[in-house]
Amino acid sequence: MKLVFVHDGPIFEDKDGQYYEYSYHGLYERYKYLADEITFIMRVYPVEKDTKGTKLPAEIKVINVPNFKSPSSYFLKKRIAEKNIEKQIRETDYAVLRESSCAKIALKYCKKYNKPYIYECVGCIWDGLWNHSLLGKLMAPSSFIIEKKIIKNAPYVYYVTDQFLQRRYPTKGKSIGCSNVVIDKVDESVLKKRLDKISGYHVDNKIKIGTAAALDVRYKGQEYVIKAIKKLVEQGYDLEYYLAGGNRKQSTFLKDLAVSLGVEKRVIFCGSLDAAEMPHFYDSLDIYIQPSKQEGLPRSVIEAMSRGCPVLGTKIAGIPELIEQKCLFKKGSVSAVTNSIVYILHSDLEKISIYNFQKAKKYTKEILADRRRHFYDQFLEEYRY
Repeated sequence: MKLVFVHDGPIFEDKDGQYYEYSYHGLYERYKYLADEITFIMRVYPVEKDTKGTKLPAEIKVINVPNFKSPSSYFLKKRIAEKNIEKQIRETDYAVLRESSCAKIALKYCKKYNKPYIYECVGCIWDGLWNHSLLGKLMAPSSFIIEKKIIKNAPYVYYVTDQFLQRRYPTKGKSIGCSNVVIDKVDESVLKKRLDKISGYHVDNKIKIGTAAALDVRYKGQEYVIKAIKKLVEQGYDLEYYLAGGNRKQSTFLKDLAVSLGVEKRVIFCGSLDAAEMPHFYDSLDIYIQPSKQEGLPRSVIEAMSRGCPVLGTKIAGIPELIEQKCLFKKGSVSAVTNSIVYILHSDLEKISIYNFQKAKKYTKEILADRRRHFYDQFLEEYRY
């Protein structure tokens, strides 16, 4: 059986034809339960200098779809994208569509050729557009209405939250709330090491705070933490802020901001880290912070929790489903970030760490795989030839 996974991407290709990804960990293992042949349909970009990511399994076939979002080449590239996507949908048995421009094209052809599909709802299109730009604010209402209609009428919907996306985008079809996060079995020794680290903590020590998120979109909110760092340093705290993700080009805005505020030596850009490097990143931090204006159920928050890391996050999307109320703060507010950091620095970090570690156990690969298989079994029972 054949399955296509359709999303805008991107993934990256090096000169030897090897593909790399940052956002699709574990999808091959997941989708091979549904089909023998897996094809990814999305944009493919050349690997950038000093940036690679995690290798895509060689078993996955990749179909490159041109970026048709540029006004200057929209009509030409849109036709090419339509042709490529139609061919793959026509030849496949099943499709998994993750909300995107490419997925909307694929949906049209799934209906034309009567192909069974699962629609993945991984974030709120309203939040994504509204927090992106002025043009995004203009597009948000109509895009929101279209997305609600698509999900309402989809036969199978995969939500990455337990409540948030389900309330905002209800469906008449069958659905599951199951995180996209892939965490191996949680090791109790990780918690012990974290508690040992906390036992040596003092508020007057150097404090390492970190965020793992894209740097090329401002809705991830790192700028508010950088501005808060300046205020906190002025209050006498010795802080460093570590940012994982993106590359030198993408970090220009945030680097310039740090320089303008005089905290450039306290803001450290770690670049893109692959999956194997992320545990060390979280373990090196005293506090993890997710200052996003828009999310689904953020992978990095769950990963940080699985390392016993105390976590702060905004009161948006699926984040309140993960961390305690006292660790949440208002999005887009420097003062809220500042107050939240001060609060947690003077809190019982051991208690917060234990809570986060135990909560993360709900998102281990084994537990989520069982729930996911039950959902996929329903799909296969209905559509298997």
